[in-house]
Amino acid sequence: MKKDLTNRWNVSELLLSLSVLFILLFFTYGIFGYAPYIGFRFNPPDGKILAIYIQGKNEPTLEEGDVLVRVGANSLDDYHADNRLAFFKGIKPGDTINVVVNRNGTELAIPWVIPGFNQLEFNIRFFNIWWLAYVFWVVGFAAQLLLRPKNSTLRRLFIAAFYLMGLWLIFGSISAWHLLEGSILMHVAAWLLLPVYLHLHWVFPKPLRLPQKWLGYFFYAVCLLLAIAELFQIPPRGFYALGFLLAMAGSAVLLGVHFFRQPDQRRDLALVLTATLLVVIPLISFSISDIASKIAPLAFLALPLMPLAYFYTIYRRQLGGMELRANRLISVYSFLILIGAALPLLIRPITLIDTTLENMILLIIGITVLIVIASIQIFPSFQSFLEQHLLGIKLPYQNLQESFSSRIAASTSINDLLLLLEKDVFPSLFIRQYAFMQTSNGSLKALLAKNVSAEEMPDEGRISQLVERSGKFIPALSSDDEWIRLILPLKAGDSFIGFWLLGRRDPDDYYPQAEIPILQSIANQTAIALSYVLQAEHLKSIYQDGISQYEDERMRLALLLHDSILNELAALRMNLDEAEVTPAFQKAYQKLTSQVREIIFNLRPPMLEYGLKPALEEMAGTLTERNQGKIEIIVKIETDDSRYQIRNMEEHIFRMVQEACENAVRHAQAKIVQITGRLLEDEISLSVEDNGNGFETKDGLGIDTLVKQKHFGLAGILKRAQLIGAEASIHSNLGIGTHIQVTWKPTPL
Repeated sequence: MKKDLTNRWNVSELLLSLSVLFILLFFTYGIFGYAPYIGFRFNPPDGKILAIYIQGKNEPTLEEGDVLVRVGANSLDDYHADNRLAFFKGIKPGDTINVVVNRNGTELAIPWVIPGFNQLEFNIRFFNIWWLAYVFWVVGFAAQLLLRPKNSTLRRLFIAAFYLMGLWLIFGSISAWHLLEGSILMHVAAWLLLPVYLHLHWVFPKPLRLPQKWLGYFFYAVCLLLAIAELFQIPPRGFYALGFLLAMAGSAVLLGVHFFRQPDQRRDLALVLTATLLVVIPLISFSISDIASKIAPLAFLALPLMPLAYFYTIYRRQLGGMELRANRLISVYSFLILIGAALPLLIRPITLIDTTLENMILLIIGITVLIVIASIQIFPSFQSFLEQHLLGIKLPYQNLQESFSSRIAASTSINDLLLLLEKDVFPSLFIRQYAFMQTSNGSLKALLAKNVSAEEMPDEGRISQLVERSGKFIPALSSDDEWIRLILPLKAGDSFIGFWLLGRRDPDDYYPQAEIPILQSIANQTAIALSYVLQAEHLKSIYQDGISQYEDERMRLALLLHDSILNELAALRMNLDEAEVTPAFQKAYQKLTSQVREIIFNLRPPMLEYGLKPALEEMAGTLTERNQGKIEIIVKIETDDSRYQIRNMEEHIFRMVQEACENAVRHAQAKIVQITGRLLEDEISLSVEDNGNGFETKDGLGIDTLVKQKHFGLAGILKRAQLIGAEASIHSNLGIGTHIQVTWKPTPL
């Protein structure tokens, strides 16, 4: 039974598309074969004659600028009052008809001989927008064949909107003659377009919250009644234009509502709006350049871009391997439109130059060659921009594996790797639901997930099941099936280190078998990268633990020296008689205690217990005193007295600044060192700048380069910054000095 209904639906859809096509062909015949060739063109609203194609054989004859008053027995007012009244209905070539015109305030009766077919009049009809009706029909027919699911509201509205627009265009193309009911049908189509277009843009690209259903039915009923009223010419003349204007303006308003209320749909909306802009630009260019009317109709070649943009926005996720060709077609078409819009603006100034015909030809050829060369250079960047910013393809499908390989090589942390997958890879593949699971000691841990709840995540008991089902598409046989449509194992060598669990994929959740090897290859690269990152982070953790143990040992020694050695020295001094304290002993005692205190300070500055700023100020004072005033160390630090909970955070920051100051004193022979910046709860920004000798930095200042150049202290600054998640930069020039900047911000949870 269901199959019979489906067959009936398919037959009815086919009949619908063929019926619309038949109407388009019938009215196309009306434009070229049925409407008489009268030898001139007039503007229907005011009757003004716009062009004369064939000069009359009698005097006086028609002239451009004349205003029609009467044609035969019918006046212009009669023509406006009745959309079924045709001025030239039933006349034949060679017939003479009396035309009364107003010329400069004087009415003239002119016997006009109907010339019949002529090339100029045919060209004007041919280079018009009637053919755009077929573009809308093709897009609507493609939607019938390709869009899924078939019973969706969006699909039905899309087909109806584009068929109606095609009919409206073809009716409008013959409406000026008042033949074949074209004017009446154009008015009817305008009122039918209104509810369909507004409904379409209510659900496109993603439905807004629906109002009460009865309001929708009521609105459709009102528009249908207005369409029926147009059949009997009840509404005022031109009232139909209000319906068309409301359809277009309302659609624009609804697109704006989608743009502001649905940020996740802005890329699709941007594509549609850009296509609309590309349609408008050539029309404006050809009008302001005032070029010959013979090539001005070329501006209409941009018009198909708008319906194609709508169709591509809805259908592109079903293109599969054809998406590459579609993307290239859109890019090339858009680029040619922009070039075509620029040409009139370039040609117009050339035509104003007073020169010989030969020079003019050479000039045009030269400009054309320059445009071709410039286009070859610019087009790749234009295509890349269009794909990334409008089509949302960060990693091009044609070389997705190569692009991913180059990007993944720069991922030095798990966060970098996950960000690459979340922002670039999965969106480029239109995957909207996924989980990136890591296996460790028989357990499963979610590293990255989207649109998957904790309850939907598989547990460690399903690892063997995930392995068995991996590598092939898992169709949803019912609405109760789990969300996973494809499982890709992440293998490093012979061991599993995780899984990609892929679910919803726009629009039909399908993963073609031809794409699975490509996805598996990307998953394998991810596994290798994850393995390397985990090893690097393990080594970093070991190194950080070593540094932390080193700092803890320094602190223990500092406390031991302070609480034991210094106290013992003080007790020894107090137990001596004054007679036994010679000047030599006193000098040696003071020197020894000073050295012990300096060792304690270097091991663990006591003021660090009270915060970074007091410790840095003490360090600056101690360093100045030790160098007997030969160097001035200025400390200007803004602080909110925050303390930092990251292990050894303050010690690392202190050691980096201390190392920078020690370098300025020992190696750079600086006279002034400035320590400036901020120590705030959500930001650390410290700058150490000296006026010393400086050094060349032409090979860059990575850790490896600094170690190779034996700048071990500076390499230590960069390494400590990595350990606490900070950024450190070193800038230096010979004879100018060195500037070291340390910046840290807490990582968002």
